[in-house]
Amino acid sequence: MKKLIAPAAIAVAAALLLAGCSGGGSTSSSSGGTFTGKPLVVAFPVPLTSGNKATAEQMVNAATLAVNEINAKGGAGGRELVLKTYDDQLTADASAQVTQRALTVDGAEIVAGAYTTIEGLAIRQLTDPRKIVFMSTSTISPALTDGSQYVFRTDHVQSDYPNQMAQAASDLGLKNVLVVHDDSPSGSTLSDPIDQALKAKGVNALAPVGYTLNATDLSSTVATMAGEKPDGVIIVGSSAADAGLMVKTMNEQGLVVPLIGFSSPVAPDALRIGGDAYKTIPVYSIQNKQPDKPLYADFAAKYAAANGGTAAQAAGGLSEAAGETYDGFTFLAKALDVTKGSTDGDALSAALKGIAPFEGVSGKEGGTMSFANSTQAFKDEMVTLKYDPSTQLLVAFKP
Repeated sequence: MKKLIAPAAIAVAAALLLAGCSGGGSTSSSSGGTFTGKPLVVAFPVPLTSGNKATAEQMVNAATLAVNEINAKGGAGGRELVLKTYDDQLTADASAQVTQRALTVDGAEIVAGAYTTIEGLAIRQLTDPRKIVFMSTSTISPALTDGSQYVFRTDHVQSDYPNQMAQAASDLGLKNVLVVHDDSPSGSTLSDPIDQALKAKGVNALAPVGYTLNATDLSSTVATMAGEKPDGVIIVGSSAADAGLMVKTMNEQGLVVPLIGFSSPVAPDALRIGGDAYKTIPVYSIQNKQPDKPLYADFAAKYAAANGGTAAQAAGGLSEAAGETYDGFTFLAKALDVTKGSTDGDALSAALKGIAPFEGVSGKEGGTMSFANSTQAFKDEMVTLKYDPSTQLLVAFKP
């Protein structure tokens, strides 16, 4: 499947590799309107060197698309947005280091991005004390937003996943399902709720199996899984590379059963590592996107025009984090229009909470996003998708 990565994003990643953890940010902006205030730097940390590299690059591309559109209309609150991208390497230490640089050296007034809660929690430790708004565009752990007035999320919180995963297992007619999970904040806390949701659907939950995040060998893990004789597997993990290795190893060991997961099992890095195993292992993904939703299709067409590939490839192949990133910047632009460009944390938070519910790029058709009652933009707006190896795209799963 074509990765739909812009050359500019690849250049960004290369530059950051040279810079390492010492700082290094890349600036992306497009003037097109008349600005009434000084430029506003938005820091965008993402794991450009990790098992989620391709998804991180898609997030950069989506952020760049959104920023260019906002600037072409006169900016946000009259201010030109300047996007500075940082490689957080999917580690807490690097995330903290690049965020510190963004805030103290590069003059960032808002932080957006982060792929996992590992990065997000490190970023929050620096943004919350400064009352700086952090727009998280991918993470699902409640720990990221709990107790914070300044962290907002354009994804579902993890408590929304168990019921949908269990429903997918039930729709597939599975009887004995095993949950395999990594040791990340989400992986280590979602196993029990998924087991409970499976039992509520009349599906037998087998003993869960754990593995280490960023694993290099899952042979023993899959052997343990196979020993329980599941007719389906739910994977709860943050790394696309791990998910791809899981699919590959399941196929090699003859554990050919449906696999249900987040977006990670169908992310570009997972598909690259899993290879032909995806022709054998049926893979289903619970995502905050609907490929045939008109607003998402329009976003996909614009993404493809800017970064290559076709609209169909973008609609069926982009990670949900790309659309969530675009939506995050839409929220920020609306709120900054209200504050007239002020990034004061209390004022900007109030403005975000006051935005009327609207249908964004992400979520299922007809669903809306809002921060009026929560710092989570969505509630129960996900869609179950199936990976089609013949087209290498995601399609809506219809039981």
